[in-house]
Amino acid sequence: MIKQWGSVYGRIQKVMEVHALTLKLALMLFFTIINFDIMRNLKESLLVTRVGAEAIPFVKFWVVVPCAFLFLLGYSWLANHLCRTRLFIISITPFLLWMLFFSWGIYPAIDQLTPVSFCDWLARLLPEQLHIVVELVYHWPLVLFFALAELWGSGVIALLFWTTVNDLHSSTSALKSYPLIAMLGNSASIIAGPLVIVCISSNREMGAAIGWQRSMDQLTFIFLLNGLLILLLYLSCTKRWRQVDKVKGAKRVKRGKGKINQPAHVTNLPLFESIRFLMQSSSLGFIALIMLFYCICINMVEVAWKSQVVQFYSTELEYAGFMGQLTFLNGLGCLLCGFVLQRLLRKGWKRAALATPLLMAITAIPFFIAVIYNRHLHQTTGFLSYELLSMAVYLGLANNVLSKSAKYTLFDATKEMVFVPLTSEEKYKGKAAIELLVSRLGKSGSAFMQQGLIVAMGSLSLAMFWLGGIFLVAALLWLGAVGCLSQQLDSSTTGSH
Repeated sequence: MIKQWGSVYGRIQKVMEVHALTLKLALMLFFTIINFDIMRNLKESLLVTRVGAEAIPFVKFWVVVPCAFLFLLGYSWLANHLCRTRLFIISITPFLLWMLFFSWGIYPAIDQLTPVSFCDWLARLLPEQLHIVVELVYHWPLVLFFALAELWGSGVIALLFWTTVNDLHSSTSALKSYPLIAMLGNSASIIAGPLVIVCISSNREMGAAIGWQRSMDQLTFIFLLNGLLILLLYLSCTKRWRQVDKVKGAKRVKRGKGKINQPAHVTNLPLFESIRFLMQSSSLGFIALIMLFYCICINMVEVAWKSQVVQFYSTELEYAGFMGQLTFLNGLGCLLCGFVLQRLLRKGWKRAALATPLLMAITAIPFFIAVIYNRHLHQTTGFLSYELLSMAVYLGLANNVLSKSAKYTLFDATKEMVFVPLTSEEKYKGKAAIELLVSRLGKSGSAFMQQGLIVAMGSLSLAMFWLGGIFLVAALLWLGAVGCLSQQLDSSTTGSH
């Protein structure tokens, strides 16, 4: 018996030694995803229950995009002056400080921070169709929290984490490691969902206001603890980097181009020269198109679905509890898609890349049909069908779970594989431009179209037909962009041989 346990332990130890880096990166993504799920649940529970799902397009266009642009400028400047380790630490630290400051400083005093008199003046000035702007100004701390929570997904996960992973892998090792990293890391939602539910349900008896503040305090503590673990895992994964960067820095000192003990910085080109350089890369162009169409598709479905969900769950605690269940289902979906990813990659990059848009379209079309038909019944009979509304909510739930699960595994892994053989300028600044600007352009562009439809038609529910049409066109263009990029990858692989 002892020999058997010793044999099992030996095998586990051997696997840990061979896949140590992959497991560390997966664990790093695991904690990053838990923080992402915490911020996502909080941002929507705080804002949507107060203002409605119609606020999301306005916030994404007028607030998130400027914040993303400022983050890109700061990140590009830091990349020209810092080594990779310092760039990562300095870029992630403001998110941790903001979460602490918001939960324990701003939110407890949120009633004193609302500009009541200014909002009253603005309400008299703006027309009825733009009353949502007054609501967003009134709840400005929640709007800012929503914006920075959005940037955690694009700035920390998509940019900081995956850039680190790309630098640590070759094109060959990526095929083996990326599915495992994506599957294990994104399975964190299985824990994050129940974690949010437990924090909320354990404080229900304290009342809505006190219970919610207590839940936020607990989730903030977990967020900060995860942030510390992310930094420790990063330092462990990039130990070899720091040694290499010190050598490069020493060589630069000998040539008279650097200071003593100053490691080599990540990139060299100024911002505008970088833009000109990046625009010449066809690979980045196709990745940008794929990211653009994904953001349009997910934004069209998600905002439409949440406008239905908020009719079922109207309070912060109810909405956050539902989002916790959604998070748990996303974790299960990521495990399933992770296994599928490994099988699809064996059959080629193209099949794995096509899976996300196809899966999203298959589940989104029935959702739009149910919502549009229910709206038609309301216009003809004067009543909304509760059964159709319930069906739409669960169809949208299935779409959201499968779409996000595919995005975090199938979509992200195939996208990141394209970055691996690229230059440092393309990996860092090109990826930053795509993750921060192009993704924001897709989400803000779709948000701008949603704003126009809301103002023109009166509400989001009346614009469902147009939202479905825009989604279908973007999905078709997405499939075409994947096909073009696949051809280019095949030709470059053939040329290299």
